[in-house]
Formats: sequence, C-alpha cells, structure tokens
Amino acid sequence: MTSRDALSLSRAGRSIRTFPLGHAPVEVGSHADCEIVVHAPAVPARALLVQPFGGTVYVYDIAACPGLGKRRVMPLGEGIPLGAGYCVTRIKDRTDGPRSSGTVLLDRSDAGLRCVSLIGGAGAEVRAFHVGDEPVSVGSAPGNRILLSDRAVSRHHCRIEPSEQGVAIRDLGSTNGTWVDGARVRRQALRAGAVIRLGRTLLRVAAREAPEVSASGIVVASSEMLRVMADVDRLARLPWPVLIRGETGVGKEHVARALHERGPRREGPFVPLNGGGLARELIESELFGHERGAFTGAVQAHRGAFEQAHRGTLFLDEVAELPADLQTRLLRVLETWRVRRVGGETTRRVDVRLLCATHRDLRAMVRQGRFRADLYYRIHRLVVAVPPLRARRDDVTPLTRHFLLHMQSQIGEREITPDALERLRNHPWPGNVRELRNVLELAAIDCDGAVIGLGAIERSLRRVVEPNEAGPVGDSLREALEHYGGNVAATARALGIPRSTLRDRLRQSS
Repeated sequence: MTSRDALSLSRAGRSIRTFPLGHAPVEVGSHADCEIVVHAPAVPARALLVQPFGGTVYVYDIAACPGLGKRRVMPLGEGIPLGAGYCVTRIKDRTDGPRSSGTVLLDRSDAGLRCVSLIGGAGAEVRAFHVGDEPVSVGSAPGNRILLSDRAVSRHHCRIEPSEQGVAIRDLGSTNGTWVDGARVRRQALRAGAVIRLGRTLLRVAAREAPEVSASGIVVASSEMLRVMADVDRLARLPWPVLIRGETGVGKEHVARALHERGPRREGPFVPLNGGGLARELIESELFGHERGAFTGAVQAHRGAFEQAHRGTLFLDEVAELPADLQTRLLRVLETWRVRRVGGETTRRVDVRLLCATHRDLRAMVRQGRFRADLYYRIHRLVVAVPPLRARRDDVTPLTRHFLLHMQSQIGEREITPDALERLRNHPWPGNVRELRNVLELAAIDCDGAVIGLGAIERSLRRVVEPNEAGPVGDSLREALEHYGGNVAATARALGIPRSTLRDRLRQSS
C-alpha cells in the first residue's frame, strides 16, 4: 500500500467524496465544467484551482481573483471553506501500486515547456507567452496573465493550463466562446500548431518539449525572457548602439551575442571587453590599441577592440566603470568612428556596432557627475532590460535542466528531487543565473550518488558567495583564492562574482 495526494470534499465535518490528484489542475466550484462540482448556490461557480507540481500542491483562490493572482502552497490537512458548510482538504489517500522514486529527471517530458504565441487580433501585439508549471489566465480584464484589448473577449475568457497530455485550454463561461481549430470547446487538450480564436484574436500554440536555447546560449522559457528576445529581434537589425541593463549574472553578454547573431553583422566578429575588469592603463590599450614602444612592455603593436570588431560588433561590458578620460575618448570615437592607438599619431576608420552593458543606474551617475551626460545619451538610445532571475522563476526549472545536461559529459547524469527543485525556485538568487549554475555545479559534485537532494542544494547555497548579500568572507574567500593559485579572475569566475566585489570583500576581511 502506498499513498498519493488527494482532495477530500466534506460538509459539516463529514467527508463526502475523495478525488485523487494527478498532474493536471483541478478546479473546484459549482459550475458544471469544474472537476469537483459542489451543487450549492452559496458556492462560487469557480472557487479554487488546485495545481500539483514537482511534488508540491499549490492552490489559487480564483473566486477572489479570477485572473489567478499568486499561488500558495496547500499543506496536508488544510481545510479550505467553500461556502454552505462545504470544505475541501488536501489528504494522503492510500492506494495500491508501485512506489515512485520521488525524483524528477529533468531531461524527461515532465520538464517540458509549453508556449502560446499571439499571432494577431484586434489591439493585440505579436507576442509570446509561456505556459509552464502555472496556469495562464486570458481575458480583457486587468490581472490576466495574457491581457487582450479585444472587445469581443470576455473579462475572464479562458485559461491555458498544464494537463496530462501537455497543455489544455479551459473556457471560463465566455460570452463568445473559446474556439480551437474552428470548433467551440469547453476544455480541450492542445496540439502544436493549433489555432485558438477568442473574439477577433487568434492564438497559435507552439508546444515544445524543451525550452528554446538560442545559439548565443540563452534559455528562453518565461514570458519575461520571451519579451527580452522579442526586443532583441526588434533591435538586432538596427545600426545604433544598444544599452543592455541588468544585475550582475543575468546573462547580459548572452543577450549581446544574440543581438549580434540576429543582426546583419552576424558574419563579422563579435568582440567582448569588460570595462571594469582591467586596470586603467590596460583598458585603454585593449579598447583603442597601442603602437610598439608606447609604454614599457609594448614590444609590438596591438589592435584594440574597436579595430578587432571592424565590420562586426563590440560588446563593452560594465561601461559605467570607465574612467572619465576614457569616457571622453569613447565619445569621440562614437562621433567620428575613427580610433587612434596609444602612442600613435594617425587615426584609423572603424565600422562597428557598439553594444554596452551595465548593472548600475547610469542616470543617477550622470546626476552625480560620475558619467558623461553626452555619452549617456549616445548609448542610451536603444535599451534591453534583462530581468533578474527572481522575477522570472519559470526559468529556474529549464535552466536547471540546461545546466545539468551540459554537465553530463564531465560528471555524468544527475537527477534532482522535487523538494530540491522547489528550493531552487524559491531562492532569491542575488547572483542570478551565474549563481544558479555555480550552485548546481557544487551540488552535482557533493550529492549522494546521481541524485541531487535538498541537503546538497542547501550546502551548495551556503558555499556560494552571493554578491548582494553578506555571504561568506575572510577565510572562505582566501581559501578559494589559494585554491586558484592567487588568480583573482579565476576565483571570481568560480564564485560567480565580479572581480571588484572579490577584491572589496578581501580588503574588508583583512
């Protein structure tokens, strides 16, 4: 005998019926389309939505928030009143059958990605929306995940949700109905390529078994990253500079590579340069080049990043860290598109698209006199904002899958338990995607056998330095530095933090 999650419907403390929970959402209410129908006028037509995922059961109060709102965990034994004395409770129901391993293998179908793309309709942009482990509400009222400005669409028209078959659509009693491939439906499993009609708006289903991984290495899963990639597609063809904003570790260089690869300069070179990772003397030489004998150690001439990126793209990371005099020289290049090497007398013509990135507030730095206003307006014409990982938690599972798959060649196949995966989803990730990768690398080595459990994740989280939190300092950092032979760059890269942060922490602990 084993036990499985189930819902118990009771009235006045007496159990009426038990409903087993599988992988699909269960709707509770008085409406005939609900999975658990309570025939009582006092019970809302659609009261609750119960969503199992990754070994955890979540619940949405859809009576209070038809657009779903935020979910919460539904603990065992919790009774949620429905009205008229009815109550629904999560229980463990005994059943015969084999016991599962309790692990989730991330390269299986349960880690699949489901996506809906908006392809037309009144007032609708061409956009893509992700349907992952959470249902997605669609309608014309604020609060819906997919908000449509179509007068023929009801306020809360339908819901797209995970199902046993992959993804399904559920009509929510809309006035004009929900249509799939020309047929009106109440609840219908969706296939890849299916066309949904809501009023005058069309939705095309693009269902994939894995998140899109661009050639530049970006895992595109959440609606937030889909919007980022939509911005990339829109700006890639333009010739002007782009500023990529985002916290440390969100993947700004990956976004820059995507802008290059999707633009007309894709056949040219892509040259990355970190403006905050080098000493002032070196950054000038790396950016503009130098002639032989320009300074001690300049035994031969060197082409700078601008020359190397001729007819291609230059990605200048941490542009806010450039000293004031180099900001002036950079502005001059952007005005004339000519560079002069350090120690040189002549200028050279360059044809470069400039992409810049920063985690700092450049506008505030301009007000403080720490960044040139004219340079700011030069590079701030087009902007791509990359959200932090905590704002796109739907990316955590596919990113975990992506990293573990890439580690297989070095350490072998790894599984992760549902509670460990849930811990990753709930972590604030101050170090963003870089921190997640480092945590998984440590956990994959530290885990018991081929299964990454909650303990391995907790130990790994404690060992990784988090740049926006206190994190370990002192001996821990010095041990890491010693391990990498005193190489600051290698140590910072392994810890997932900028070199400047590592140096500051070492100074604070000395």
